[in-house]
Amino acid sequence: VALGYNIGIVCRKLQEKRSQNQQTKKVNAFPKEDDVIDVIVVDCGLPKKDIGWFHLMQFLDMSNINVRAVVEPFYLDKAKCPQPPQSFLDLVSVLQDLDVKCVKSLGQLDPCQRQTLCVLAGRTDKNPQYFRECIGLGATHIYLEPPGAVSVGELKTMSNVANVRGVQVYMGYHKTCSPYIEKAVTLSQSIPKSHVFFCHNENYFKQDLHRALIRHPEGMVRSMASQELAVLVTQFGVTTDSVKAFKVNANKLFSEKQTFCNKANGIEVSDFSRVAFKIVTTNGRSVSVMADRCGGVVSFAVVKSIAGKEIKKFLSPDGDSASRIEHELRRDTEMTHQFTIEGEDYMELKRRVVDSILGKEGDSKSSRSVISIQDGIEVLRLSNYCAQEIESVLQ
Repeated sequence: VALGYNIGIVCRKLQEKRSQNQQTKKVNAFPKEDDVIDVIVVDCGLPKKDIGWFHLMQFLDMSNINVRAVVEPFYLDKAKCPQPPQSFLDLVSVLQDLDVKCVKSLGQLDPCQRQTLCVLAGRTDKNPQYFRECIGLGATHIYLEPPGAVSVGELKTMSNVANVRGVQVYMGYHKTCSPYIEKAVTLSQSIPKSHVFFCHNENYFKQDLHRALIRHPEGMVRSMASQELAVLVTQFGVTTDSVKAFKVNANKLFSEKQTFCNKANGIEVSDFSRVAFKIVTTNGRSVSVMADRCGGVVSFAVVKSIAGKEIKKFLSPDGDSASRIEHELRRDTEMTHQFTIEGEDYMELKRRVVDSILGKEGDSKSSRSVISIQDGIEVLRLSNYCAQEIESVLQ
């Protein structure tokens, strides 16, 4: 129940464990110690529902990763959660068979003994505390779910702490290594004065939009549209200081703000269900972004000429991939849709992060797609600017 079709990952890991016990003398049977990274997943959450669980499943499927521990501060705390869901209990049982420690706090773990990547997958407002605890534990690398912190000031403080302690920090902007975006960026950079339009869709139903806001209280621009803003920052050099013109498409078909009731506490909260805007920079770069929580399965990028004529459109997913994903969404209705739709992007980013840690970066395009916390600060600053501009138009 906890693993769904991911059960194959665990079967492989259990087979590796048995083989390792039986073939301890076999030369080169497993990666060298220097090529193995310990991983600690912080704030795992529930199977099929939370991003921490999804990161856990993908890291378990990587040969040069040793998942050392899972930290879950709510479901493993009997005072807070006396009766965890059965799916979570099943997950813990499987992890224990794999010798993965399951604890409620980082303080229950021994200090890190080798290079360790801590994956922070909880609510954004908890990240600064987890960040300090991971560094205190001896983590050498940290993977931060975007936007990383509630404010630019907090993210700067975290960056300064990491610099002092020599800890490298990566931001989880997985869209930066999505093939359709990389192709659009490469093409647009080869055509002077071309315009790029990024459309990022998610597959929520209207009646479920409140759940998106509960998962991402920082708001849609800072959580969803920030993926494309990360592309603008790292690939096109866009910053808040370089924005010459910012225009919101206020048509309700493209931008809409809604008010939702948080059923947990009865408080009304507002956020965008979709937004569309265009940025023109001081050096003449023109880029448009649209993000729609209810836009469906397919996202795309369009490169246009200076005259506005479409040169090429890139889809994700496309062809056979789209059919496969549609099938998986129908087969497993419990899985958070974006895990299925964007799973390969998440995995590719992990591969690039691991290669960076092990010093095995490939081409320059791949290395640029691994975003540092310094870039993350600029992405959050640009996200704040965009959110304020959109808010002023859609009040």
